[in-house]
This record gives sequence, structure tokens and C-alpha cells, in this order.
Amino acid sequence: MEQTLNEFEKRIESHLKEMKLELVDLEYVRDGGYNYLRVYVEKADGSTTTLDDCIDFSREIDGVADDLIDEKFFLEVSTPGVERRLKKPKDFLRFLGEKINVQAKSNIDGAKKFLGKLEKFENDTIFLLDENLGKVVEIPLLKLKKANLIYEIPNGVLNGEEN
Repeated sequence: MEQTLNEFEKRIESHLKEMKLELVDLEYVRDGGYNYLRVYVEKADGSTTTLDDCIDFSREIDGVADDLIDEKFFLEVSTPGVERRLKKPKDFLRFLGEKINVQAKSNIDGAKKFLGKLEKFENDTIFLLDENLGKVVEIPLLKLKKANLIYEIPNGVLNGEEN
């Protein structure tokens, strides 16, 4: 399936450029007995990606997906959301200073799960100021299992206050 996803990504590249969108993530999963091809996109210029953008892009690439995948599946196109997954070096560079959650494939400093501020990213290594350890942990991308942003509700919002 990985080879199919790589081919799919190549084939939708022109559609992404034409619609001024950027591919954030792509996955093919089985969930609840059904197969899903999930495509996460956002505006290349950083402006707000709308539901109409997702619908229009879905229509553009539906045939491409059908040509590559023989089994029955559902195509879902959406934005990555506020707790978006981080995978590529550019993701980590873009979200420097943000709070993230990281899971490693194997132990690093005696743990596999980390939560904290993304301090820096260089030489394919995440430098995370971990809240529990109280120190910066270096996590090579090769050891990365999963990483995502953590959305925190601003102070006062739940009380009806505005900042």
C-alpha cells in the first residue's frame, strides 16, 4: 500500500498546485470494517482552508484514487485540524515553540512518550523541553513513531472572558 500511496501523491501533485493547496498527510486505514483513504490538505499560503476547498479537491482527485486502489474504500479530504500530526522536517520547523506530544519507537532517556515545547529542530532531530523530565530530550526522526501538536484553550475562554 505504501507504494500505491507514493504513486497517488505523485499523481495529485498537479491538482494541489492548481488549487494552491499543500498535502499535509496521507493515510490508508481500515476503521470499523471499512477502508479509508484520508487526505489532509491546507492552503499553501497559510490562509484558512475551507470546507469548499476540501470538497472541490475531493472531486478533483476521486478518479485518481479509483484508478490506483482496487478494493472498496471511502475517500476523505479534510484539513489536519488543531492537533495536526507532525511528520516532515518542515512541520517541526514551522511549529517551533509549540507544545507537542511525541511517541518514540524505542526508549530515549528511559521513556517512549514525551510532552512539551518544541525547542528546535536540526539535523533531523527534535529537541523537546519535556514537561515531566524538566529537560530537553533529543529525538531523532528515525526513532519517531508519532508526533502531533497539542491545542491548549487560552486562559479565560471557558469562563467567557476574552484576552
